[in-house]
Amino acid sequence: MGERLAVFPTAMTEAVCNVLAATDYPALSTSELERVLAPTKLELEEGPNKRTRLLITLNNAQVTQRAGNVLIVFMNAAMHPSRYVSDPGRFAQLQGQLNEVLVLFGFRINDEGKFARAPKASTLSEAAQLSGELVAELRRRDCHPALLAYCDEELLRKSLFHAIQEAAKSIPDRLRRYTNLGTDGEDLYTAVFGGKFTEPLVTVTRFQTESEKSEHRGFKNLLTGIHGHYRNPRAHATRRGSDENKQDFFEAFALFSYVHRRLDSAGVAR
Repeated sequence: MGERLAVFPTAMTEAVCNVLAATDYPALSTSELERVLAPTKLELEEGPNKRTRLLITLNNAQVTQRAGNVLIVFMNAAMHPSRYVSDPGRFAQLQGQLNEVLVLFGFRINDEGKFARAPKASTLSEAAQLSGELVAELRRRDCHPALLAYCDEELLRKSLFHAIQEAAKSIPDRLRRYTNLGTDGEDLYTAVFGGKFTEPLVTVTRFQTESEKSEHRGFKNLLTGIHGHYRNPRAHATRRGSDENKQDFFEAFALFSYVHRRLDSAGVAR
């Protein structure tokens, strides 16, 4: 974007500042903002907090220069991938948060950390779909594709509560479709992986040595634990009042992905 651009709407500049100068991680600290502003030859104006200071600085510069280019220079510097080599997750979070608001104005931050044009969203739902913050981060973490298929709508709505619930359901559903069994929970897992007096229908190890049998039984217990810890509590509760932690959300999906990959290697069809 080498051309001289019109001053961007104040609402867009404010939204960018609300993301990059927020109080908590992954936002930039005051000292980081000062370094990022260096290519613009600007200094932070005075104000009650860093978000307001950054907004005044960037908005005033655009009005004075009668161009919006300074905002782009700032964002390109703030989102340069070299800043996040030791913490790539921070880049992904900031990119997702910025894109969620930028798409409402027809722009985005691409994977190179650069400001770029994008299809313009006209509603918050379209903005969530186009920015795809949660899906992008899950894909970056190599989330198993079966999980994304089960909770695409929940991820679009950013409902961590329901996304975890639907993702947890994907495991027993996959086993039921493969075995044609109609049970659920521990009864299902005992029927599929065997019990004290029954042979397994599916094995996740060679199931020959005691060590392999122990690992197999441990996997069955893991699935029972997932059912009790992740699925059942959400099946008997509502989203109202729930407080899902985003880090716990990603770790839950990492655990579910591990289960699905073991089922892949066991030859269980999706």
